[in-house]
Parts: sequence; C-alpha cells; structure tokens
Amino acid sequence: MSAERSRKPAGSEVEVEVEVVCRDLPGSRFDDTARPAGERYHGVRLGIQRGRDGEEWTALDREPVRFHPRFRVKELPGGKTRFLGPYAQGPADDRFFYLVWAAPGKDGELAMFRRLKVRLGHLRWDQIAAAADGKRQLAVHLRLTAEDGCPLCATPPASHIEWRI
Repeated sequence: MSAERSRKPAGSEVEVEVEVVCRDLPGSRFDDTARPAGERYHGVRLGIQRGRDGEEWTALDREPVRFHPRFRVKELPGGKTRFLGPYAQGPADDRFFYLVWAAPGKDGELAMFRRLKVRLGHLRWDQIAAAADGKRQLAVHLRLTAEDGCPLCATPPASHIEWRI
C-alpha cells in the first residue's frame, strides 16, 4: 500500500498521552508576595485540572512530579490540531491544560489558589500522529518556581517550559 493511501484522511482523530514532568518545585510553604496581605500558604499541593476540578494532588516533597493526561486530538486543515477531552480547556482555536496549586483552607479542605496554563495549539498534526502511533513520546518539562520563589502561574515563560517530541 502506498504511503498516500495508508495516511489517515483529513479530519482524523487519535488519542495521545502527554507526559508532564514538573521540576524546580517551590516547596509546600511560601509567603505570597503577589498579594498585598502577603498570605502564607502551608501544605501546598500540585494537581492537574480535569473539567472544573483539580485531581491527582501531589505533595511537593519529591521531584519530579509527573502527570499523564490523555487527550483526543482532531486533525484540522493545514496540519493544525484541536485537543479534546476532560483535560482540554479554552476556546477551540487556543487549547491548553491547567496545572493547579492548592493548599488547605480554614476548613481543612484543599482550595485552589493558582493555575498554570500549558498551551497545546503549537503542536502539529504530524507530531501528534507520531506520538499516537507510539513512534515518539510527547512530553512537556516544566520548571515550576517563579522568579519570586512562588509557584509559577499564568502562562510559563519560555525559560520554564520545554516540549520534547
């Protein structure tokens, strides 16, 4: 069979796992310099957001922390992709997933206080197809301590994120 005929038709959908490797963790206690009152956090945990809730809460006493979210990925015209599933967040043309920070509240329950947005839209269909076929692993390596020593939030700067495909 020719390569052309064995290629999946445009609009294909595959399932792919992203290995999320988290290093340079900020620790389980810190003073939040970004807040006027300088809030103190103790017992900080890192998780991944699925739907609207955080899960897989992990203590920050070991490195690396790893997550393995699975996505359905649809091929779009021009080699672009659309990530789908419970971990995919954001508008159709700018998908991402969240890592979330939480600490025990006054009631003792974990309460999320920051999120880190890891964008997915730059990943091309050929990269996704290779990862789905098992020819390559799709991984993102993140350094999770911000310059001020607090947990990294918002969109990570280029110095704190590395995609390996």
